[in-house]
Amino acid sequence: MKILKQPELGLSILSLRQKKNITQEELVEICNINVRTLQRIEAGEVTPRDYTIRIILDALDYNIEAVESSIFKNISLKRLQAGWIAGIVYFALSIIEMVVDFERFEEDLSAYFPLLYTGVKIIVLISYIIFMFGFFEVGKNYKSFLLKISAFLMMGSFIIIELYDIISLFSDLTSDEFISIKGMEGVVFGGVALIFGIALFRLGKELGTIAKLAGIFEIIAGALFLTLVLGLLGLVILIPATILEIILLYKAYDILQKS
Repeated sequence: MKILKQPELGLSILSLRQKKNITQEELVEICNINVRTLQRIEAGEVTPRDYTIRIILDALDYNIEAVESSIFKNISLKRLQAGWIAGIVYFALSIIEMVVDFERFEEDLSAYFPLLYTGVKIIVLISYIIFMFGFFEVGKNYKSFLLKISAFLMMGSFIIIELYDIISLFSDLTSDEFISIKGMEGVVFGGVALIFGIALFRLGKELGTIAKLAGIFEIIAGALFLTLVLGLLGLVILIPATILEIILLYKAYDILQKS
């Protein structure tokens, strides 16, 4: 994998060579490449193959694996940080979301309600996707295929639910029909939440009690959603589950930052 692209690559090689006080002729002799090729690389005119880059950087004592590892770590840190911050945003806005869901069938609603409703739903959706993507990153770091898959399933089911809620606002659904549909959405979400909870619980060995507790609460919430009639209780259980998941993401971020 190329770390740098031209012209940054050429400038970096030029800088490293000058710091080590090595001439182009000396470097090409070590690397067994053409002087003209090196000149064009340093000038940013050509992008060499990965193999050639590694030979040149090795000759300049530049640890490409360490740099790649550092870059990947920084990317992962940013994603985990974005994840737990988005989790806080999602948690706060989900309360507002529940309020607007209940209010949508009130009489004499403001003319601006559809805009407010749609705006809340979209922001909640975006924050939730970023939140779940943090768990996908945790799955990558701890090699948990189940967590990566379940995080994507959580995102997918949530996208369908939120988009349907927005579209249904402009239909002629009665309150009973909307509640019935929300119940079915809960069943779908509950099944995915069960898988997600199991994946979190299995991280207990690496991330400790918080991962196990988050997994247990998520599993319970998922099971309650699946019963349909206990869906509201499932929403209550999701409160501590979400709080624990935010803490878990922060813990994963903190561990990686200190490593």
